[in-house]
Amino acid sequence: MIGFVVMISMVVADTQVSASAVNNYIASHNITNVSITKQIWGGFPKYKYRHGKGKPEGVVVHETGNSNSTIFDEIAYMKKNYRNAFVHTFIDDDHIINIANTDYLCWGVGYPGNARFVQFEQVQMHSKSSFAHEVENAAYYTAYILNKYNLKPNDAAYDGKGTVWSHNSVAKHLGGSDHTDPVGYYSRTSKKYFHHKYTMKQFYHLVLTNYHNLS
Repeated sequence: MIGFVVMISMVVADTQVSASAVNNYIASHNITNVSITKQIWGGFPKYKYRHGKGKPEGVVVHETGNSNSTIFDEIAYMKKNYRNAFVHTFIDDDHIINIANTDYLCWGVGYPGNARFVQFEQVQMHSKSSFAHEVENAAYYTAYILNKYNLKPNDAAYDGKGTVWSHNSVAKHLGGSDHTDPVGYYSRTSKKYFHHKYTMKQFYHLVLTNYHNLS
């Protein structure tokens, strides 16, 4: 019986470690966010959120789906194709570049999400360290936006009512899109470099850490 209890304890402990492998790596390596760079482009349209200028209701986390592009490639492409879609900010391991005024909506998830959320894209990373740095930057930026607009952290994945959203959650709960990012990117990249998948739930906990550090 004692051996069985010990075995169960070991399984639970291993599950806890694996569930937070990326976050643990970030903490143990003292990885911190980079500063936000503002490069607001005047060509983007300015439409108010559904409750007015400067009143977003949360943040949507995206990833580009392009394994070969850089953050500067993505920004250049978006400026040329903004009539189809654009987001407020791009993030990689070394940059948080805000290109559109977050007081106004962007076009990243369709109706009705566009009128509700600040949205950012993550560029795909190709190493253990760069992925960890990018995730930390993304969590910090999410927390920063929540703090800036006086929004309390709330994971929207469960019931579609919250302030932290993946594109996948928007598609599931609000419609307007069939995209599932960044779920696949997080899982695939983390499995490759950390041998365990990374989830939006784990990302949300990293957002909470950053949010509390801002308080």
